[in-house]
Amino acid sequence: MKVLYPYAKVMGLFFPVGKLRDGGSCEFITEKCCVECFACSLDTDMGIESELKKQIYEYFAKTSPSRVVRQILKELKEAKCEIFTWFASGDCPSKLTNKFYTIIKKLDTEGVIQTGFTRNNDLWKKCSGLSKSRILLTVESVDDQLVPGWYSLPNYKIGAIDIVEVRLEKVRVSAGCGGGYYEDHIKAIGKDTSHLKLDCQSCYRQKTGCFIDSL
Repeated sequence: MKVLYPYAKVMGLFFPVGKLRDGGSCEFITEKCCVECFACSLDTDMGIESELKKQIYEYFAKTSPSRVVRQILKELKEAKCEIFTWFASGDCPSKLTNKFYTIIKKLDTEGVIQTGFTRNNDLWKKCSGLSKSRILLTVESVDDQLVPGWYSLPNYKIGAIDIVEVRLEKVRVSAGCGGGYYEDHIKAIGKDTSHLKLDCQSCYRQKTGCFIDSL
């Protein structure tokens, strides 16, 4: 079956949205996210229906990592796409953490550029040392409890994401992701950059958005 579908001008993975008990894949979802999450509208806005998301989720749960890797590589080649974004909707539940890391690590060694947002802290930690991939941990607020790394902070007001780098000596809101960034952030940054356009290819070329260089 086909498992990847276009998202942000690359290929993305769509899992069912919501709590596990409701058939979703978002084990670590917050109550605010339940109400505000933009991915809940993807069924109608993006053409990826709930039933298809469930089929893709089941495929990942039941298929061996090596076979999943082969399928992803095949579909990326067919789409002539070098960038893959995880969790265009949904997330990785704890029971699949090790399996997903195995897949992500293998794709990284194959040279696939990967990005994505997750609330799975264990998966995020495992992915922090990968060479070509940047997986961000989604949090509801930035505070002194966060360890150094890259985070995504939902900006529910404008329907987008703040990308935050936490370092030992400082916290930096470095960029963002999502079309809603236009009106609110052009003035702040002084120019229009690719992360405003929900375009992973442009962000990678220009080293902004998820791919912004560390200080």
